[in-house]
Amino acid sequence: MLSLDTNVVLRFLLNDVPEQTKIATNAIENNKVYVTDVVVIEVVYVLEKTIELSRQDITKLITNFLGFSNVVHNPYFLDDVIQFYEQHPALSVVDCYAAAESKAYKNELATFDKKLASQGGEQVRNLLG
Repeated sequence: MLSLDTNVVLRFLLNDVPEQTKIATNAIENNKVYVTDVVVIEVVYVLEKTIELSRQDITKLITNFLGFSNVVHNPYFLDDVIQFYEQHPALSVVDCYAAAESKAYKNELATFDKKLASQGGEQVRNLLG
């Protein structure tokens, strides 16, 4: 199995550097590939902050990418993170990940972030009260 780095996924999704896009596409389409949670979160971050795509477009791109039959990812809560990210525009993708992971593991998530505390779910606790 071939593990993918963020820049390979971005070239595949964006088709912005033709030579690298061709290589990335070939690697992804002709191999069983693995993408880590960290890479997916970094891809989302770049698409949002650098490319300035909407959350809906980012969610669609990532969901479609993770849905390819030869793309393997950790399905335990990553799919929930992407959905949560789309539904909570006030939260960063990292906050969405932390909230989804704490919920999945039945942990309480401690924060000082008021937005995260109010939108992250009942498992999120604001330490400031």
